[in-house]
Amino acid sequence: MKIKANRYALDKPKRRPLQIYASDPMAGKGFGNRVVVTIENETVAPGPSGSRIMVIDYNATTDRYYPPVDLNDVNLLMLSGLAPTESDPRFHQQMVYAVAMRTLENFDRALGRRLHVARAGKPLRLFPHAFHGTNAFFDPEMNAVLFGYFRADDVDAGDNLPGQTIFTCLSHDIIAHEVTHAIVHRLRPHLLEPSNVDVLAFHEAFADLVAIFQHFSFAEVLKTQIQATGSNLRKADLLLGLARQFGHATSMGKSLRSALNDQNLRLRPEVDEPHERGAVLVAAVFDAFIRLYESRTADLLRLANSAGSTLHPDLVARLSSEASKLSQAMLTACIRAFDYLPPVDVTFGDFLRAVVTADLELSPEDESGMRAAIIDAFRLRGIHPEGVTSLAEESLVWKPPEDNLPRLPWDSGELLELIVEAAERIAPPVLSRANAVAKTESQYEKTAVQYDMSEDSEPLSEMAKVVQAYAHRNAADLLLDPDQKIHALGVHPVFRVAPSGQLVIELVAQVAQQMPSADGVAEPFPVRGGTTLIVSFDGTVKYVIAKALPGGMPEGRARSMAQARVDRQRSFVEVLQVRDPMNAFDDENRFDLRATFRALHLAR
Repeated sequence: MKIKANRYALDKPKRRPLQIYASDPMAGKGFGNRVVVTIENETVAPGPSGSRIMVIDYNATTDRYYPPVDLNDVNLLMLSGLAPTESDPRFHQQMVYAVAMRTLENFDRALGRRLHVARAGKPLRLFPHAFHGTNAFFDPEMNAVLFGYFRADDVDAGDNLPGQTIFTCLSHDIIAHEVTHAIVHRLRPHLLEPSNVDVLAFHEAFADLVAIFQHFSFAEVLKTQIQATGSNLRKADLLLGLARQFGHATSMGKSLRSALNDQNLRLRPEVDEPHERGAVLVAAVFDAFIRLYESRTADLLRLANSAGSTLHPDLVARLSSEASKLSQAMLTACIRAFDYLPPVDVTFGDFLRAVVTADLELSPEDESGMRAAIIDAFRLRGIHPEGVTSLAEESLVWKPPEDNLPRLPWDSGELLELIVEAAERIAPPVLSRANAVAKTESQYEKTAVQYDMSEDSEPLSEMAKVVQAYAHRNAADLLLDPDQKIHALGVHPVFRVAPSGQLVIELVAQVAQQMPSADGVAEPFPVRGGTTLIVSFDGTVKYVIAKALPGGMPEGRARSMAQARVDRQRSFVEVLQVRDPMNAFDDENRFDLRATFRALHLAR
């Protein structure tokens, strides 16, 4: 009786193991392609449907629902879920749920908060067999990721069977890529507007980076590739290739994209297609990763080479561990940088400054050499931020505000109460099994509305009101236009642990505004300004990270730079208008049509 009374004996496991493809079905059973991953063991309904992710298996092409998988079935619990297979839609549902949850957890860990991906109280929805077509994309209006399926090329299908059905929902890379788009859109919704040549390229590059870095968490794949390449990760195609099956099935003969790029590839003005331009950013980040990996393992490899034999299994395990830890550290650094990006009009240079600042905040000494490696890699790829005097670390880090900027008007106790209350409201809900079965669209919707995961909960709204009022009072110091309305886009409490073990509690807030049309003539695309505030627990503003509008700047260099940014956006939009095939129809909404992930992916 005492054993049964002990809550540790009855407490449910914290993690749920699930089987997935580490790559996609084309990799077969070899190379550790069938792996078991662990995710948060939340209360999950058939679908699977949890607090943040809801899988709805509706096929719009055939107007059909597929029966949802029940991950709580005792037989599936004993087997870590269904075994990977192309033939069972229920495994497809399990696959998208597991990979999406892993991707979310990476963002949770890096950002220091539980990420919200719900919209109007509904979780992010995944449709594994949404339509027939060679595409997969995130739809912000539906708050859903739609996965297509298609027939492989009948003549040149690579290692696929000619004419076989290819499911994009069975590619780890495509799932992680599209879910990352959904997360990035949640963090920076205005990055879907092509306000400069880097914006859409950044969206694509960052989604690729998340998908590829997650490869390094698959231990068997990593060990096999290190053994096969003699630890030369530049030759590890299975790790650095993206969406291999998709690329082969569409007669490309290779992965859709790769982290391995020509060493001469540099950022040039004429490279403006989002995927091609994004490849430069991916190359820069992976150059830094490879450089750090080679530096950290050089001594081990020297010992191995002196032995004159193939790599010992113990050495392979040691190298794999180093590669896995380093990839996680790089991914965490890249994700954490989001809190240090301006709300609008992001460039590759802004991303470099954000990575450097975010890492400096937690690890001032840079004992690992990560910041130095990243800065050098960006330099070699021609990625240079604006407004800096050099690529020295002290020049790249965002500058703190002027000393006369007042604190936000709250005391630490009040802020702590708001944070705790907000955390309680966004805790994972408990869903009863009686309400869990969802087999029709109406029942799926009934399940969805039980979750209130939006950021419009009252505590966060109170924080937003305080920040918005503060921004209006201090508009000039926050590089905002005092004559234009200011909107609070997001307010997030953040909890992070520094390498020293110290708990860091901060608030990240975003405010934005839109420039009015000149002389009553509407802009073809919104011209926005905005500021990200990094606020200490006591209300002190640590960083003001802004994209200013000219109206908010005093006469001089600052106003000239703000006006130059606006002029560049207008020039870029004019170029897009000329190239846009919809221009012939003079459709005033053609930019709305372009600013979708569906259109972006059709261009790849």
